[in-house]
Amino acid sequence: MATLLGHGPQARAALPSHGVDQHAGPAAAGTHAHDMGKADAEPSLGDLETELAHAANVRGARDLLVRIERIRQKDLAPTTNLLLKRAQDDLDAQRPLDAVQDMDDALLLQPDEEVLWRNRAQARLAAANPDGAVADLGVALHHDGRDVTAWKILEETEEQRGDWQAAWKAWQHVLQLDPTTPDADHETQRLRLKAFGQPT
Repeated sequence: MATLLGHGPQARAALPSHGVDQHAGPAAAGTHAHDMGKADAEPSLGDLETELAHAANVRGARDLLVRIERIRQKDLAPTTNLLLKRAQDDLDAQRPLDAVQDMDDALLLQPDEEVLWRNRAQARLAAANPDGAVADLGVALHHDGRDVTAWKILEETEEQRGDWQAAWKAWQHVLQLDPTTPDADHETQRLRLKAFGQPT
């Protein structure tokens, strides 16, 4: 079962109970105005992606991924969010073609949102359309080449297509962007064997 990030039960479970969405308190008396702006500024998407690439442990990486997804989805309109939720409901109910239609509608509303291309790719993969998924991931990664979730979906998609060298290349991006990826050593060995065969 595919889960569109940000709307499945795992995504909700991953949300930390405190800390990431707390706003900074008022600046101390005597703080200059330009310092106040710096203190209140939230980290950018790029800052968080850089932190993820240097995360020391799985828990820290998962917290960063939740924050990154929030930033990616912050500009989605309410109607787009409803379509995203409906697409997830369709995937949960084993209706991947309906999920693809929901994502088509979402992309008509907000075609510049990278996360929508990635999520339609996920729906297309569930609908056994890996070529369509690769096309959507190309657009998503053109918008944000450091989207580790898009690279993971691309690796899975290339496996489904039987292109093991392309899957290996996508996996290398995953490891570079999130070195705490679970079961990384096992997956690296498996993909290396599929892509290049048994070492001599």
